[in-house]
Amino acid sequence: MECFDLSYRVFLNGERSDSSLIAQLVSDKRPTELLKQNWSNKPTAGKSEKQLICRIVDEGGASANAEGLFYLLIVRLHKYSLGKKDYRKSVHWKRDLMLDDDYNGRALLEYKGTNLWITVRAAYPEFLIHELSKEVKWLVEYFWKGLRCQVMVPCIDPCGKGAPGTELFDVEKLIQYKSYGMPFLCTLQGCDRLQDIDRNAPSQQTTSQIPFDPQALIEALKKLDKIDAVLENLDKINEDQQELRSKTDYQFAALKQMLADEAKDGPRLFSFQPIEPGFWDLDKWVKAKFKLTLWCEHSRRPLPALNSPGDKRGVYELELEREWFVKAKPFLKLMATTLFLWTPVAGAAAKLALDNYEDIKKELELGLEVVKAVARGSQDALKGGGSDAPADWVGGDQGSRRAEGATLRQLHAILKEKDPSFGGLVRVQNKRHEFLWVHENFKDEDEYS
Repeated sequence: MECFDLSYRVFLNGERSDSSLIAQLVSDKRPTELLKQNWSNKPTAGKSEKQLICRIVDEGGASANAEGLFYLLIVRLHKYSLGKKDYRKSVHWKRDLMLDDDYNGRALLEYKGTNLWITVRAAYPEFLIHELSKEVKWLVEYFWKGLRCQVMVPCIDPCGKGAPGTELFDVEKLIQYKSYGMPFLCTLQGCDRLQDIDRNAPSQQTTSQIPFDPQALIEALKKLDKIDAVLENLDKINEDQQELRSKTDYQFAALKQMLADEAKDGPRLFSFQPIEPGFWDLDKWVKAKFKLTLWCEHSRRPLPALNSPGDKRGVYELELEREWFVKAKPFLKLMATTLFLWTPVAGAAAKLALDNYEDIKKELELGLEVVKAVARGSQDALKGGGSDAPADWVGGDQGSRRAEGATLRQLHAILKEKDPSFGGLVRVQNKRHEFLWVHENFKDEDEYS
């Protein structure tokens, strides 16, 4: 039953028990008292609320019912359950489910008719609502052949009829209109109002439209307390810090999704730094040696931080040409920036003692400096085929995505010649059949089963 996501082992008083929760046997009675305790009428101070509606339809576009969907959601998302440490605190029943993802916010999933409504309250709700809607859409379209999941957003003020929430907009159509630079007209009879897409659907950003500036996040991270203080006070971080961490989660998820196809053949995460002294003075270098370090995609930590003492696997010395570096600059800048943003967050979220945090941070800073050094005096080379997209670029048009994928595939080819095992990383699949490359310590994690 566990293999088919029909049940899961529960925790009781913080300890894993021998009992299992069978989703199909959960109560059909709405736990009113638990709802009042865990879901207020309005978001608390410092939190905002976002909603998405997953409209389930058949091939003809008519509303349809994905019978048993909530049973799967209860099992597959139990790591976010309010009862993850004690199942008696869980808030779920046959048609509704409440989840909590620490600083990423709290969510309520509920059926209204045949539509599934997702409401998230958080300092930055966009990340969690995007992840949950992606899970629902994948489940519906994978397990119920012939059904589709249309992700919709409700309209908000200003509303031409004075009744925000009355009309639902298809997210895919909103994205298309925005990509064409066109406004969106509400077709509700009696409204006919041009809609501000970003205001009506702030949660509609795809991974090609990350709505923040990584450089600003880097500056914000520098203002936070030392990593030890963050680790000790994770449950007490303020709304600004919660928003910051959710945004870095979003950036990280976007990077992985952008390179989803390439993950079949090799790992996606790495950091790099120059080996030779005086590299910064070599404006006209042709070739240079670099140290490249692979990272675990589950723990988001470099392999040396996970390996046993003295185990040097996952660290390589490579000789790379300047021409390749110039063409790969946008991708390398994005990689270095994302990992730099994520490093303190990974430690805090997992409550890990990052004894080598300063060493990791220094290597990532050197990687960013390499990109800046390559940019100096490279304009002529850039005209020959490279680009200089900003660090927060994730996705873009299909041509750009293919270029970034080609950069990673070239690295895979170089690394395979040196080490076909990729430093001992193990390729696993999550429940959405997406590939991840993880350290051997994490190969048997429950979420991969």
